[in-house]
Amino acid sequence: VRVGTPARFALMAHNDGTTRSLWSAAGEISTLFGSETFPRRDDYVANGVAFEKVAADSPQGRQAFLDAMTEAWGWRGLVYTGSRDLIVHRLPLREVGAGVQEMLAWGFANALEQIQPGCCQDEARKVADTIAGWCQAYQTAHPDRTLSDLFQHVLPQLHTLLLGHAPAGTTVDGTASLLRLNPETADLPRFRFVHLFLDPATRGLAINAYNQAVAGSEIYTLDKFGAGALPFDVVLPTHGRGTLRVTPRVLFIETRQPVAIGLKTPITSVQELAAVLTRKFGPDVTLVGKAVSLVSMLAQEFIFVFNEEGSLYVRRTRQMNDALARQGVQLDMKPILRMRYHTWDALDGAATTLRPAPHLAAAFGQNVIPASEFAQNWQRVVAEQRAICKRIAAIRKPLAWLAYLQARQGAAIWDDLRGDYEAAKTTLMALRAQSARVQDDVNARYARLNALKIARQETQGAMGAHYRAASEWTPDALAQRETFRQTLARQDEDARALRDEIRLLKARRWDIERGAEAIQARETLRVVENKSELARLELVRNALLTIEGLLHTNHRPSAWWLPMLDGSGEWFRRIVDSTELYIEPLLS
Repeated sequence: VRVGTPARFALMAHNDGTTRSLWSAAGEISTLFGSETFPRRDDYVANGVAFEKVAADSPQGRQAFLDAMTEAWGWRGLVYTGSRDLIVHRLPLREVGAGVQEMLAWGFANALEQIQPGCCQDEARKVADTIAGWCQAYQTAHPDRTLSDLFQHVLPQLHTLLLGHAPAGTTVDGTASLLRLNPETADLPRFRFVHLFLDPATRGLAINAYNQAVAGSEIYTLDKFGAGALPFDVVLPTHGRGTLRVTPRVLFIETRQPVAIGLKTPITSVQELAAVLTRKFGPDVTLVGKAVSLVSMLAQEFIFVFNEEGSLYVRRTRQMNDALARQGVQLDMKPILRMRYHTWDALDGAATTLRPAPHLAAAFGQNVIPASEFAQNWQRVVAEQRAICKRIAAIRKPLAWLAYLQARQGAAIWDDLRGDYEAAKTTLMALRAQSARVQDDVNARYARLNALKIARQETQGAMGAHYRAASEWTPDALAQRETFRQTLARQDEDARALRDEIRLLKARRWDIERGAEAIQARETLRVVENKSELARLELVRNALLTIEGLLHTNHRPSAWWLPMLDGSGEWFRRIVDSTELYIEPLLS
């Protein structure tokens, strides 16, 4: 993403407009109750909102309105704004450190606003200052260390903050080292899955299985990357990251400046691939599976631990693995360990008072909520918001919608607007009746005009027959012909008069339909409809943010929320005690 800012890194929101395809590799943060889920335009329409109509009438312009109304609440991504390609894990802190501090400050400040002052906001601020202090101290002491080093430094300290003591038997590593490929690591189980895409005996099966698994999704099939493309990226120390392509004569890495390595013999194993890459680039090359294949790579050796929403691609990974198994390919896939949290139910144990964001305060009907009360009522509130969305979607008529707003909000403005709307409708109906009467007069004259046209055709026909029948032009014959001419002239004059009357009547009808009174009435309808539709949109937005936000954060809370809201650790212990574990196989 490129944005017009002098800073090297910028905090950006996610929405269904200009940042719909945003991918933030450098970092992201969800403030308390915040998540990356955003209401899409389609979600509004499904709930009865005339989104495009309201957007078109917005004084800020359609695009700005779209971005604002579909923005994910409480989430920001740290996005590089420069032009050169960067590998995030290699970013020195002297370049990205200020952006990380800005990101933390934004998340912490918005979280503190949702904690009641005088209750525990001061304690929460100490936690925020502690975490920010870890990062600042590390950046100051190690400006040439990387972003990955910072994250690995902070994670154990966060675990200690949660547990109350240092965790035992854990190590922290980064993917860049975990998936480093060279002759010393090529035989590790984590690279067995890569071998399937290189071995001539299984390569075709593996490629077909991958392509079938991603078909119909937003993920590209391998043919879109070029000949010999495989579902892996190579990260080179000096060139960046690019798709791996292996052809019989050349190995390609599709970095911004593509790399091509000539081959004396085709690569048929992961060991041979490691040897070629190491000879060219040294031992610090990383091989990373693309979204669907990465899980299969690491599941050969490790057990993934995911929350319920972790990794949206697992279904397609399993489809790929199943397709390989049906072809007789032996796979040793460790299952995923899923963790089902009950985050907000467990908040019942926290002695905290919340002052939640406006959409949550509106949904709960309270600006200040004790944590225990929030825990006891959040599922009911989610159900109520779903019911509200269903009810809103069912109300289509403007007057019925205005009546609903009056009943729900009790604000006098909706009664006033309803009166204005009914008066404008009455005015337009009266004007429409006047216009219809004028149109009836127009139609009557068109009927007379049509009758005149038929009569004139008959006169012309009789005149022609008389002309053909006359053997000589006697005085009587000439008199008859003159009578025909006079009849035609009279018929033409009557037709001109009728056309003049029609033009006058149409002008009168236009004045009725487009006059000042009609214009004012239509403007009143437009204003009232737009105000009421904007209110509909705001109700739906609050409901969607509440429903999706609470469900999403219930499944995957941010760890730093826990000590910030509850320094006693009771909330954390309750989450631990209530977490359900289950196995998700990677082979059906």
